[in-house]
Amino acid sequence: MKLRTGATIFIILALCCLAGPLFISGGDIAPERRLEAPSASHPMGTDTLGRDVLLRCLLGGRTSLSIGMLTVTISTAASMLLALVCMTGQLADAAMMRIADALKAMPSSLLAIVLSIAFGGGMWSLVAALSLVNIPQSTRLFRGRLLTLRPMAFIEAERAIGRRKRDIILTTIIPHLLPTLALQAAFVFSSSIMAEAGLSFIGAGLAEGSASWGAMLSEGRSVIHQGWWLVLFPSIMIFLSVLSLNLIADSLRTDVQ
Repeated sequence: MKLRTGATIFIILALCCLAGPLFISGGDIAPERRLEAPSASHPMGTDTLGRDVLLRCLLGGRTSLSIGMLTVTISTAASMLLALVCMTGQLADAAMMRIADALKAMPSSLLAIVLSIAFGGGMWSLVAALSLVNIPQSTRLFRGRLLTLRPMAFIEAERAIGRRKRDIILTTIIPHLLPTLALQAAFVFSSSIMAEAGLSFIGAGLAEGSASWGAMLSEGRSVIHQGWWLVLFPSIMIFLSVLSLNLIADSLRTDVQ
């Protein structure tokens, strides 16, 4: 039930963000429409430049969801590769885990801020920063799962019949890791959307004027008394996306356990 509900909310939200801007106008700057309250012509009102907030929310969703998807893809692939490297020998395992421990020792929010600023800002800098923040935890999770799978009888049977290590990994180990991979992907996706919003809000993520939910919150905070809708509607979009992903993750966690 949770999986179905979460997936339905997320798919509807993603489709609206993808296709909605094709059917909604109001993206041009129009000072005469500045800070109009929600109405029939502009269901979510207009922003400080007279742009339609509904259109901005949908365009911002494209950016925020893209950041989450890219972060999931990069961090999951890198973490899986590093976890497999850890299985090649004790020296590699010890070295990887010490690096992961060192990165985990730093508060993740502080590390994300430092990395985002160091990389120069922008979407790809934010993706790189969030990926690096998530890799240590994901690597430890995948490594732990690999350690539990390695001594199991069906893996030993694969070795006994002479199958190559690469074939065992691709056809046996990775399929058994898919529930864990999916669970971690949902968690990273959710946390990346929240992180983008937080970093952009404090000025360490995407710049004001960018189409993302976090950047919209940053723009709206200065005029919240005159335009409460500039903060409310991006917040609702963030809430729905995070809620849907958390419902999916909670359902997957039950399956993994």
